Amino acid sequence: MTRLADARTCVVHEMPPAGGSYTTCCLSLPAELPTSDVFTHDPGRVTCTVRRTAELPADDDRGESPFGWSDLP
Repeated sequence: MTRLADARTCVVHEMPPAGGSYTTCCLSLPAELPTSDVFTHDPGRVTCTVRRTAELPADDDRGESPFGWSDLP
């Protein structure tokens, strides 16, 4: 009975897609989430309400390629 009660109070996250690392519900790595949280493939069972924006690295090389050439204006 304790396990069922825990299942009702824990957060359910959507599993990362095949080949992916981050959950689609909150963009978290599964290892970053509390061990009490569980995962599902069914989007209808997801209870996670946290929404994060993806943190993309800033392009600070001003368009220069790693090979040393730049885009022409």
